[in-house]
Amino acid sequence: MRVLIFTLFLSFIGFAQDFSEINLKIKAYPKSLTAEQLAKKISKDFSNKETQTKAVYSWLTANIRYDLEEFYNPNRATKVSFQYQTLEERDRKLKAIKDEIVHETMTSRKAVCEGYAQTFSKVCTLLHIENEVIEGYVRASSNRIGRPLEGPNHSWNAVKLNGKWIYVDATWGAGSENNGRWIRKFNSYYYNIPKDKYFKTHLPEKSIWRLRVGRMEKEEYYNQPIYSHEFLKSDIKLVTPTSGILSKKSNGSVQMELKNATDKEILVGFLGSTMAVKPSIEIKGNTTKVTIIPPNGAKALFLLIDREVAIEFLVQ
Repeated sequence: MRVLIFTLFLSFIGFAQDFSEINLKIKAYPKSLTAEQLAKKISKDFSNKETQTKAVYSWLTANIRYDLEEFYNPNRATKVSFQYQTLEERDRKLKAIKDEIVHETMTSRKAVCEGYAQTFSKVCTLLHIENEVIEGYVRASSNRIGRPLEGPNHSWNAVKLNGKWIYVDATWGAGSENNGRWIRKFNSYYYNIPKDKYFKTHLPEKSIWRLRVGRMEKEEYYNQPIYSHEFLKSDIKLVTPTSGILSKKSNGSVQMELKNATDKEILVGFLGSTMAVKPSIEIKGNTTKVTIIPPNGAKALFLLIDREVAIEFLVQ
């Protein structure tokens, strides 16, 4: 999830997230296309900007693999510097750099986040859909709780539809890493990420892109728990703690409170342990209080809901 940085000298839209018909059409497209060819086919098959944007997301997530080798052993410089004398020269050089990223992505059919975001942007631009590439921060593991990065580690997109910006992450929508392997799995959650949950997973670097959604400082963002997309898609809410660090009580226990989880199976796991255990559960009305005493030396806790990891915390 490297981010391209250029060094230069001088309201949520509530349309449905059903991709079934779109994915069916996109499945018939060739797996190898140029950005121009893809835009032409989408323009012909989809009549409005909303379905066209979804179609771009669908094709990218189905046909571009995440490049784990490049992520762990980067070959391209992450910082590109150049001089320019006029704004036209600057824009021309920036466009050439971005076009090369898109060409490489479409030719190799693999990319890190930069390739997904630049390609998504390029095809949307060809379709005359207003968009921007956003650089910012994401977290995927409890070892990042309370440890802010100095600079951005991810790229995704903003798209303007019906006069409002929505936020799209085709990288995370395409799949995820599991035990050192990237597994393709289409995920519609990261198309039009809900505004009220946006800062739980993504934080733009530029303040203008934060303020379009709300207010969140980097330190506050990094101090949160780690949420799974399945948890965020549900109506279950974490009431307490709001911090990603669980502090032990005098008896050694830690507590979490959930809403809308009274009918769910709750288990707790710990980093380094292969077995999840059943915590103490107390239900009052619509609130579920979860209490457990972590084993000695436990550094991270995983809250499982219906046997899927939902939230990650650190323990201290």
